[in-house]
Amino acid sequence: MPTVKHQNGALAIEENMTWGRRSLFIFLGFFPLLAPYELLLRPGWTSFANLPFLFSLGISLGATMLSAFLFFIAFAGLSTLMVFDPHASTFTFRHHAPIVPLQRELLSFDSIQAVDLDKHDWSDGEPTYSIRVHIEDGRTFKSSSFTSLEQATSTCRQVEELLNS
Repeated sequence: MPTVKHQNGALAIEENMTWGRRSLFIFLGFFPLLAPYELLLRPGWTSFANLPFLFSLGISLGATMLSAFLFFIAFAGLSTLMVFDPHASTFTFRHHAPIVPLQRELLSFDSIQAVDLDKHDWSDGEPTYSIRVHIEDGRTFKSSSFTSLEQATSTCRQVEELLNS
């Protein structure tokens, strides 16, 4: 969930994927790799055309995909930052990850067409909400997801007040 900070009159919406969290995903990614070792390498199969081997192979492939997914989260999880600075009349959007180079956009308030909420409905669990900034050239920038509608709405109002001041 993003954090909202007020710094020198500017409003910052930040979601940081810390190295501690990334390390946790890397660490957890190694555990499913025990299945291929225990089921395929350690037994020393002599025949591969049998049902127990195919069952072990299926479990091992699933475990390997789970490990790959956890490693992907660790290395591709984005850290994002939106800053609305009324003193400079600028909007800054920044995001990066270990496998994604730092990308930064610096735009004037005049280029912002609208700010609204984007609702994300999930098949299980409550919906989440992102603040979406529409730029006059057609691009949109989204914050990371808020779990609380009240916090997302309040932050969106604060952004609109900064833009209109």
